[in-house]
Amino acid sequence: MNKKSIFLPVIAILLTGCNILSTNTSHSNPSHNDNNSTSNVENSGGHNNTDNSTPNLEGGYYKANQVKYTMRDVNEKVGWNTLNSTENQKILVVPVQLSGGTTWSSKMLTNLEKVFFGKSSDTSWRSVSSFFDESSYGKLHITGEVTEVLKVTNYTVTSLNKLGEEASDVIANLFDKSNIIPTSKRKEYDQDNDGFLDATIFVYSNNYSTSGSSAYWAWCYYTENDNNYNAPVVNNYMWASYSFMEDGYDTSYAPTGLDAHTYIHETGHLLGLDDYYCYDETRPWDCAGDRDMQSYNIGDHNIYSKLALGWINPYVVTDSCEINLRSSALYDDAILIKDNWNGSVFDEYLLIEFYTPEGNNSQDSRYAYSSRNKMYDYSGLRIYHVDARLVKYEMDRRGYITSAEYVNDFVNNANCFVGASNSIDYQYLMSKQNPRDYIRYLHLIDKGGKNTLTAGTSSSKNSIKIDASSTLWETGDTFTATSQYFANGNNKFNDGSKVGYSVTVGKIVNGTINVKINKI
Repeated sequence: MNKKSIFLPVIAILLTGCNILSTNTSHSNPSHNDNNSTSNVENSGGHNNTDNSTPNLEGGYYKANQVKYTMRDVNEKVGWNTLNSTENQKILVVPVQLSGGTTWSSKMLTNLEKVFFGKSSDTSWRSVSSFFDESSYGKLHITGEVTEVLKVTNYTVTSLNKLGEEASDVIANLFDKSNIIPTSKRKEYDQDNDGFLDATIFVYSNNYSTSGSSAYWAWCYYTENDNNYNAPVVNNYMWASYSFMEDGYDTSYAPTGLDAHTYIHETGHLLGLDDYYCYDETRPWDCAGDRDMQSYNIGDHNIYSKLALGWINPYVVTDSCEINLRSSALYDDAILIKDNWNGSVFDEYLLIEFYTPEGNNSQDSRYAYSSRNKMYDYSGLRIYHVDARLVKYEMDRRGYITSAEYVNDFVNNANCFVGASNSIDYQYLMSKQNPRDYIRYLHLIDKGGKNTLTAGTSSSKNSIKIDASSTLWETGDTFTATSQYFANGNNKFNDGSKVGYSVTVGKIVNGTINVKINKI
């Protein structure tokens, strides 16, 4: 059972464990077509968010009825059948015991059940299930079961480690050949009826910090199995250690107990999300900001992740206007700025959320988790420049990209994926893309000005960190699109079109923040 040779621009390793396995590629220069299609929308409007009701609408922007596509739609094009990101979804958690490895006890199995499917009160913060209930505004509910232990007698901890990243594929193959989950029950975990188990989590009992380890970390990937409608098999899976739940907060005054941070991050990958920090060895710079679940395992998902998973329908700006935003930790509010937006996740645009230290952000804003920075302990706007345009690419027999071009849609394009990445070495963009080194998938535009396009592109700037006290845009601040943040110069997106708007932050009143948007 071999891994796909195709490159996914979503490889990563977090300090406590995260990886989406991938094969590297080479690149040349793509062309692009401007995205000019429109979405199905309501009439334009403004709103007053003093409660949880649907906002009233007036001129200057509209509320999108829907956003075309989720990350699953494009992941399927490369054979990665990620978990559906809305409604009730069922996952399998498989305890793995290697020969000579730690023996699973009844308490360990109970802890595994709690950390994935329990209440928040069963853990030091959130379970996987309770986190996604909160992050998705109730749109995604994860259930499932912990299976009986998969006992691997023909591999020891040491011998499996010699396989490196191939180890998890071996375990997935052994699971498919086992009768731990009978054929009839496997179908319960293939809710989309595609012949694959929707998501399988393999949790090995030995510690992830085994000396000289290359197999024992946490990552997500997919197998190259053919689907089986009668007895669904593994495709989308996680590989992680039991000992990740023993990580926790740094001080003795912080909450203690079972910890799900790493499993939550990895489940984000099972849903199709990327890592947002840069893992190029010569440019270790986090251009999306390290305070994010898909960056450094802390806090809530940022508003782009929520858009990409189908949890929000943003307010789309068409002219000068004012919008009152509620906290994105609690409500599905966001502002999207892009004239002629194509109505889908896969375009280039600005995306704005009202960050508050509430919900999934609350505890991580008060306590430092596993030597990470804390989440922001104050409120303000987070403004993101998203470049999620799709690239159609061709590859040679060695798996290297030979050509690529931007496309508006992927429906009729088999080899299609998001072209940009937050790691330059893992873009689908070609080497002559100008200026390729400054194209980012998700770029947090911080008020302090440290998270600029040039940060991290030379050795002298590798150590630049974002200042938590001056990242968010607060009352009285005005953002304009300058060359500090945009590769094509002042007021221009990467595709050459005008940004065309400035953003001024108004007052916070009754839990909402006033955002004044001026057409330039």
